[in-house]
Amino acid sequence: MWTLKSTIRLFVSAWLLCLLLACGSTSQAEEMYQISETELTQLEANLNQLAKNNETKQQLLTEQKTQLTEANQQLETVKKELIASKSLNEATRKSLERANQSLQQLEQEAKRKIRVKTRQRDLWIAISGGLLYAWIKK
Repeated sequence: MWTLKSTIRLFVSAWLLCLLLACGSTSQAEEMYQISETELTQLEANLNQLAKNNETKQQLLTEQKTQLTEANQQLETVKKELIASKSLNEATRKSLERANQSLQQLEQEAKRKIRVKTRQRDLWIAISGGLLYAWIKK
């Protein structure tokens, strides 16, 4: 006896067979075209022109790649020079800071010496004035 399972299998198998037959009948040969000698010549000329254009573009591309490589090398050189310049600028800045500190210390020392000299001068003036007063009083 036919069971439901075997009936379904038979139905699915028949359906797949129909699909395979339908797929085979839908394939067709490629369509053929005819062109004149003039059209063929024009197509060949167009193809040659495209090949020539392609070669020109390839040469241009090669030149541009070379230029890009050179530009990248120059960029790397400039980057290295910039790093060196930044380093030199930093060293110069530190040197200027040290020089500025030294100048400030020298300025403070000069001001201190001026104050000392001013006090000494004022003291000598006072002593001279006192001695002159004492001498005049005698």
